[in-house]
Amino acid sequence: MATKQIFFFSDLTDIKNLLEIVELSENIQYCEAGTFDFFDTPIYSTFAQLPNLGSVEHGDWVLNRFYAIIPDSDNIRKREIYLNKGGIRYAIYQDNNPKSVIFKPSGIFKDNILVAGSIGTISTDPFSLNLFNKFSKTIKKEFVKTQEFYVGTNANAKWKEGWRLVTNSDLPVERDL
Repeated sequence: MATKQIFFFSDLTDIKNLLEIVELSENIQYCEAGTFDFFDTPIYSTFAQLPNLGSVEHGDWVLNRFYAIIPDSDNIRKREIYLNKGGIRYAIYQDNNPKSVIFKPSGIFKDNILVAGSIGTISTDPFSLNLFNKFSKTIKKEFVKTQEFYVGTNANAKWKEGWRLVTNSDLPVERDL
């Protein structure tokens, strides 16, 4: 499977602008992805409903919340994981939802630290490729490329003010963008 992915830094204004542009042309919905102890997971019909958009819970981007973005006409598919110790967990990933992209928002972790985000797909489904391309074209148009990251207008201003742009806030400053 080929992976298509873009890494970026954005604050709340940058990410809202990006998602508004995409939502104007695409009928999509969002569902938190990962593994869960519960079957029912909320579906968000617009980015404005996403909890705490613009901030992240962890200084390491690997640990932060991410979403499957799917057509608004589709239902999210979940895979059951039976645990050796008993019980079931429910997995929401792209392998169960080929008409999707995975969106990990960038956001403020704490004062003067902005953690990276990403958008990507492993799917070859036409919907997924079209949606990824829409995100990709918009990011490349609206953000500035710096190394392997795209930096939103407001994120760039924060960077110039001395904010740390990081993938992991525990790493030395030399590893920042």
